[in-house]
This record gives sequence, C-alpha cells and structure tokens, in this order.
Amino acid sequence: MEVTVTTADGVFTPWFDELIIETIMHNLQDSEALARMARVCGPCRSAALAVGSRRLQGLLHRLQLAVPPWERSSPFLGGMLVRWERVVASNRLWIQATKTALTLERGEHVRGCADLSGNGCHIKCHANSCPTFGTRALNGHGVIEFDGSSLLRSSPFAAPLEQPVTIIVVAKARGDTTIVDSHSPRSSRFELCHGYPTAMPHAAGPPQVVMTADGVGDESPAKLLRGATRSTGSWHVYTAIFDGGRSEMFVDGRCEGSGKNVGTGPLDGLTIGCDHSGVFHLKGAVAELRLFHCHLQMDERSRTEAALALRYGLSHASISYSDPNNPY
Repeated sequence: MEVTVTTADGVFTPWFDELIIETIMHNLQDSEALARMARVCGPCRSAALAVGSRRLQGLLHRLQLAVPPWERSSPFLGGMLVRWERVVASNRLWIQATKTALTLERGEHVRGCADLSGNGCHIKCHANSCPTFGTRALNGHGVIEFDGSSLLRSSPFAAPLEQPVTIIVVAKARGDTTIVDSHSPRSSRFELCHGYPTAMPHAAGPPQVVMTADGVGDESPAKLLRGATRSTGSWHVYTAIFDGGRSEMFVDGRCEGSGKNVGTGPLDGLTIGCDHSGVFHLKGAVAELRLFHCHLQMDERSRTEAALALRYGLSHASISYSDPNNPY
C-alpha cells in the first residue's frame, strides 16, 4: 500500500505504511507466501520479518524451546518457520510430569496424564497398577516413577501411525526393562528398551539400549538396532526414530546407531513403563515424552533434545555450559 505524506520542506513523498503491510501479512496463513513477500521490497521484508519472528517465537514457546540469538533477525530464511510449523503439526503426543498435567490420587499415585500436544490422546493408569509421582526429583522437576509392576497406557490411536515416527523420552532405566512400546498384546511391536540379551554380544554389564518395530507378541524380534548405553539407572534423553531402513537412535544427542532396518510395524497406541505384551516392566522413571509422526531432522531433533537436557540438568552433545553465548 502506498501513502503520500508531506515532509517539512513541502515535498510530497510516497511511502509504504509498514504497519498496514504487517497487518496484511499477519493474515497470511501460508508461511512460504510470507517468505516470498519478504523478497518484494524493503518495507515488505521488514514487515514479513516482524510477522515471521512472532510466529516462530510462538511455535517455539509452545514447544518450550528458545530462539537462538543469531536467528532472531531472519526467522524464516531457509524454510525455518515452515519446518517448525511441520514439527508442531506432527507432534501427536506429549506428556510431562507436572502437577498441572497429571491426575493424582492420594497425592502421589498417577491415575492419568494430559496430552500437552492438544490432540486429546490422554494417558491413563492401567488396571490400577499406577506409577507414583516424584516431586522435584530431577533438577527441581517432577518425574513419574515405575516400580517394575506399574504402567501407563494411551487409548488406541484413531488410526495407527505408519512410520516414520520419532519418540523422544527423558528417562532412567535399570536392568532388562522396557521404557515404551505399542498399545497391547495384539499390537505390532514398537519398542524402546534395554534388553534382548540373547541377541547381545557376550559382555558383562546391564543390557544395552535397543529399539525395534519388528514382530508381535512375546517372540524376540529378528530386526533391531542396538546402542552402547546401558541401563545403569542414570538419566538420559533417548531419541528413537522409527523409519524402516533409515531408522536412527540417539542418546544425549549422540548417535548410537543408524541406517538399519528395525522393522516396519505401525504404532497403534502407546504403553509407557512396559512392553506391549505386559511382561517387561520399567524399573526406573520418566520425566517427559514427545512423539512426532515424522522423521525429525537433525536441527529440530537436536534443538528439542538440548532443550529437554537443559530443563532437567542433563548432558547433551550440543550443550556447552562453559560458553555463555551458547543458548544450548
């Protein structure tokens, strides 16, 4: 929009009303169109950057992430805003061990957990085998503690999620134990655990971390990906990306396996604290879990993991605690 104004010397000058342009761009729902508008002229670029910055900050605030200082001036260059919109849209389940999100009985028994993703996939205690709530147990934040007999379970998903699926979970585990799996004994396996010792190399020590989406029931899977981290009862940020032959596993931001087919089963719901057949219960705890219906890419994955590591006081490959200018 072009507006005419009179300067002090009486000269009539056309100019763009950036506030009006910004208002128009604010109503653009297509962020790719917003990025194209930024290339039209200087006033359009300024307005588009302002609108894009607010959108990006809103998205990252929703995911409890920070905008790195060097990206605050050009939030959608390189498709960043578009990528994060896709990440938010793919977030199908999110639980966090906070009092506002949990349904507690007698102050400590967890009867349920709200789905913070907004999809209404709430988690409930199964068959009165309720885990307990530990307040301020991890860097001042609450955790859900599993004693080896308790579990939480979602309702079945309206439609099973075909791969790729990314699960990020802040947890600790001890022994031969499952952190998360699919919905029920009739489900295809979709497991993140420490175990399957018969398939392990003969080595002393607690079981190594494993992910697999192969098979059903209680038979050992033929396809799996094994990492190096063992179940010693230490807290970690686990990431399991189930994507057929492109599957990947990260622990504390470090890749522990990739490029191996772990099976192609879909995810029909989520069991937390036990395998889908109800045999291998978790001895440990979970502070937070996020599930995305996508193959979360390196930047978005690393930034999400790092934010969780900072929240819970854990280590992560991209965090430099000694560098005050490093937001991670």
